Amino acid sequence: MRFKNVFVVGKGRVALECAKIARTKFKNVELLNLDNIQDKDMFFNKLKNAFIISANNFYIFKKVCVENNYIINYHNSLLPSHRGVNAHIWSIWSGDTISGISWHEVQSTIDTGRVLIQKEIAIKDMSANELLLAQHKAAIFAFDELLNSGFDTKFKVIHTSAGGGELHKRYELPNAGVLDTSWEFKKLVRFLKAFDVGVFREIPYPKVSVLGDFMDILYYEIGDGFINLSLENGRKLNIIKEQK
Repeated sequence: MRFKNVFVVGKGRVALECAKIARTKFKNVELLNLDNIQDKDMFFNKLKNAFIISANNFYIFKKVCVENNYIINYHNSLLPSHRGVNAHIWSIWSGDTISGISWHEVQSTIDTGRVLIQKEIAIKDMSANELLLAQHKAAIFAFDELLNSGFDTKFKVIHTSAGGGELHKRYELPNAGVLDTSWEFKKLVRFLKAFDVGVFREIPYPKVSVLGDFMDILYYEIGDGFINLSLENGRKLNIIKEQK
């Protein structure tokens, strides 16, 4: 593969490590900080014959850029499941037992291009934060494997019906971000773990209604048959699992 330029677009460890790996295979690899690019559409639409590696990146490439360059993207799900934003959150909330990552070619529509390589991750009792960290690690290893293969895309593509291929948008949250204390215990646990995003908090804190007043859930503790919630303003709420 010969390209005029190679750009890694994204933030955090995945983008940084992918840039390091790309430099072992290509010259003129540039890690882009999109915060420093005032008109992103103009910058990317001018590119031709570039290899663009989208790694933990939320910019949506426009049609002219997609047509004039070769773009691959890291997505933190087993596509086609959980397309769009916050796939790790939706995977936990949906009760998926298996998640993973995909590197795929970019088309003009979101997360629909040909899948190049995938890696599975068993969720077990993970929170969204723990799942995302595992996905980042898997994405780096998969990218290295993909480049070392010379883009020989004979990797196993995992077809899964989990999630149904729906597109999650940025403003959407599980149950609109509100915990319902009448849910069964397992569903309460899934909700809390889905919103447990650690330092990667780009979503609001989940809320719960207490005497008609919606309050942020700041921390939670899950025990054998109970859930303790620490709310804003020092309030506490305890939920006991019903015995059958």
